[in-house]
Amino acid sequence: MKSTCVDLLLATYNGARHLGAQLDSLLAQTHQDFRLLVSDDGSTDGTLTLLESYRARFGGRLVLVPNAAPGRGTVRNFENLMQSSLRDAQAGWAAFCDQDDIWLPRKIEATLAEMQRLEARAGEGAACVVHSDLVVVDSALNVVHPSFVRHQRFDPANCTADALLSINQVTGCAMMVNRALLQTALPLPAAAVMHDWWCALLAGSGHRSFLDEPLVLYRQHGANQLGAKGRTLRNRLARLVADAPGVLRRVRALGQATRAQALALRERLDSLGRDGGYVEDYLAWRGRPLWRRLGGHRRYYAGPALDRCSRLLFW
Repeated sequence: MKSTCVDLLLATYNGARHLGAQLDSLLAQTHQDFRLLVSDDGSTDGTLTLLESYRARFGGRLVLVPNAAPGRGTVRNFENLMQSSLRDAQAGWAAFCDQDDIWLPRKIEATLAEMQRLEARAGEGAACVVHSDLVVVDSALNVVHPSFVRHQRFDPANCTADALLSINQVTGCAMMVNRALLQTALPLPAAAVMHDWWCALLAGSGHRSFLDEPLVLYRQHGANQLGAKGRTLRNRLARLVADAPGVLRRVRALGQATRAQALALRERLDSLGRDGGYVEDYLAWRGRPLWRRLGGHRRYYAGPALDRCSRLLFW
């Protein structure tokens, strides 16, 4: 029988406050054939002590992965875990895990079942991604919104490979990848904005499947790496009033980052012998004057009209 082992890739940094609840949720999963790989980015609180206290409860499945260069941030911390999972070759799949969330009991079972269906359709060797919806909760686990994708006004089930070049609709903590995806994604280029976005780009839309079911409690507590910001007109106006220069700065920085990431994607696809023509078209379109980009902006800039307009004006 084929192994159903999944590597859970847990990146930690000063997460002792919420980490215990996440670890408890992993122990409560309906699918228990997993290893928990943990890479710490140089915590100075009780994170490592807490992890040691849970080691016996995981029965040898909790593995502390050495981090040779701590302090490099979230992307490189997850890359360390991805490399370890691929190198060990004990699991056929890997799921990204954030230290402050809570996984609902069917999280691994449901995503693995969908992954196996996707791999059967895609064929052997296809780089595949499965991701799900999330429940947005506050620090005390009160529900802010029952659906993260609707809260953000995303449409991940219909998000094209073209649209993924400009905005990520695949949330890392709700995501599972297979070994073929790890092989194509590593090493992460310097231009990768986030590890999950880079993986989603390499799966495109053909080998990516979205489960319209919330499988994670996505905790918002003010220190999230990205988080779930309100996207109503009122929320946006409030952010503009509070810090208009900062908002403009972030929009422009994201524009520069998405272009650099697309350049890295084109290079990676070329090295893999995969067709990167759609990325080339995108980069050419990004280089045109504003008036020439108006006609095609819906192809690349998905989401609310205000988002599309800001990208047109400032990217």
